[in-house]
Amino acid sequence: MDLVNLSLDIEELWNEWQIRSLMLLGLLLQIILTILGERRKYTVGFGGDFLWLAYLAADSVAIFSLGILARSVANSTNPNLIPVFWAPILLVHIGGPGTISAYSMHELDKLLINHLLQLVTRVGVVGYVLFRLRENAFMLVAIPIFISGMIKYGERIWVFKRNKESNNLSRQPSAKLPSIQIEDIIFSFTESSSEVRYLHEARLLFNTSKMLFQNLDLVNFDQEITYDLFSEKKAEEAFHLTEIELGLKYDRLYSKVATVSWHRFIIRSVTFLSSIFALVSFSIMIKSKSVYSKNDRIISYVLLSGVVCLESYSIIGHLFSDWPMIWLIRLEKAFPNLYRTRCFSLLLSFSRKRKRWSRLMGQHNLIRALSKKPVNKLRKKYFPGNWNIHSRVDADKNLKELIFKQVMDKRSRYESSKNDPDTSDLDVLHKLLEERGSNSLLSKCCLPKLGWSVTRVEFSHSLLTWHIATHVCYVDDSRKSGFANHQNCAMSRSLSNYMLYLLVQCPNMLAIELSGTRYTDTRIHLSRLLFIMNTHKEAKNNYISIDELDALSFPEAEVKAFFYELLQSPPTTLKEIRRQGEKKSALLDGCMLALSLQSLESSESLDGWENEKKWEMISEVWVEMLMYAASHCGWKEHADALARGGELLTHVCLLMAHLGLSKQCPPEESDELDARDKRLYDFLGPVVFGNEV
Repeated sequence: MDLVNLSLDIEELWNEWQIRSLMLLGLLLQIILTILGERRKYTVGFGGDFLWLAYLAADSVAIFSLGILARSVANSTNPNLIPVFWAPILLVHIGGPGTISAYSMHELDKLLINHLLQLVTRVGVVGYVLFRLRENAFMLVAIPIFISGMIKYGERIWVFKRNKESNNLSRQPSAKLPSIQIEDIIFSFTESSSEVRYLHEARLLFNTSKMLFQNLDLVNFDQEITYDLFSEKKAEEAFHLTEIELGLKYDRLYSKVATVSWHRFIIRSVTFLSSIFALVSFSIMIKSKSVYSKNDRIISYVLLSGVVCLESYSIIGHLFSDWPMIWLIRLEKAFPNLYRTRCFSLLLSFSRKRKRWSRLMGQHNLIRALSKKPVNKLRKKYFPGNWNIHSRVDADKNLKELIFKQVMDKRSRYESSKNDPDTSDLDVLHKLLEERGSNSLLSKCCLPKLGWSVTRVEFSHSLLTWHIATHVCYVDDSRKSGFANHQNCAMSRSLSNYMLYLLVQCPNMLAIELSGTRYTDTRIHLSRLLFIMNTHKEAKNNYISIDELDALSFPEAEVKAFFYELLQSPPTTLKEIRRQGEKKSALLDGCMLALSLQSLESSESLDGWENEKKWEMISEVWVEMLMYAASHCGWKEHADALARGGELLTHVCLLMAHLGLSKQCPPEESDELDARDKRLYDFLGPVVFGNEV
């Protein structure tokens, strides 16, 4: 009998608190989305899975709550027991916060259609609830919230529609028109503070990058201007420009933040004043009309205050973004005294210090991966997040200078090769973009000996080969001479681990071929060798399955011992590696490359100059591989990376494109016409062509 009463009490408690608890849960999810949605722009892995769950749950909770609310209003004999303005508050929740409108690019197309269809039904349900409670005295509170919810829902759909149209190439009638205006160029040469010029130039570059992200060719006029902008910059300045530009791109894709205009100012004022009016009206009316219970009054205060706070947070975040600063900069002619105000100086100072991406590179080391405890298969399958990221390192100033130097060197070689009458400019450009280490080896006179590792092999195989070789060289140098702390060595290792991180964590961002099993085969190959040579030498002829190898981990000392043995007795170890080889493993090639690199050091060298030259070459090879991957990655993958805190690869790709090192930077039309006339001349023959037959 007690159990029956207990179940009845629980059922009664649930019926009383289900809508109230769901309303509070919906508000909590909105707070989480507002805070985490803003920070994911510049923070890698910050609550990624948690944010994804909150993003999925927010709409579901709001829709479920709206259904319960509508049913309660329809079935209740006294509908006034339920606050009438809770339904419009749910519409505000469905509209979503200003800091996150979409979670990723993959859901863009289906979300637009989905929200367009659901707009009618959800607004209809809210309208039904308001109609049922039309005689309620608190309709004065409900109407402003309803208007605010309609606007926020409309903003979300507008963002989806805008982004979908920008990705639709058939809707670009002016694709061949310059996106940079003359007045923008004139402004960039005016005397302004450095941060003002950075913001203005970033907006100018942002207009051109729209075409890049739509896979459209850049107009020659735009390409020349962007090249002039970057060619005069230092490395840190160039990367700062791309950081601001990609920050603007993130705002356009994943948030409701957009260019500041008077109509958006009016819309934001309406939503903010509506929420304030609703809260004040409720506070006044509740003193004279105590129609709701104490719990409902408290919950109503919390919900209305939450709407006001979230709207205020959204407005403040928008005001301190780059868009209002750009808008104020464009008003310089109308309000020249604005730039002398203390407030504007503070905003510029804040803008200068703001982070717009994580500035971190994920690190994954094949050797270290064998020393870690194996990850559960279910976690690998359903939570493929940070388990394969060993650490993150800063993309520091020295690395940016190295990258910028090689990008500019590639551009100068392109300029010097454009005058070659035997090849077209486009062929020269494509040849340069296909380089993935050959030029660095050629400059150090090592291409005949080491060129096999960067030419005529798959990119993933070449990447793994150099990753293993870099690690072996590091192990040997750190043991022999302590040279491993040198700057070029540190940059080589960080780039090596970063490229392998991309191969494992973000394979879509690399120009890898269909055979994507090379990493797995290489890891299994090394695991088998470690198992046989270090762990169970007596089981040398015994068979061990791949699943068993995958479940093993090896102490770091045993892994180092394997490479020490390789360096001490290369023939024996290489033969064993060959005998235990996997079909697509890069281990043997990586070990042979490492031995070849170590043999480049002259025994007479005592000051480490040869070693320094070797690591300089290795770092340049890795930068070439980075540039190769950047130029071959699709822009959709780059856009997806912006929602994960950003990748260095995207910044390098954008930097190369603005310097004319992209397949979307065609040669001038005169070159194309000359090439076409030459093909016609070769096809018809000089006699026929001369007689105009």
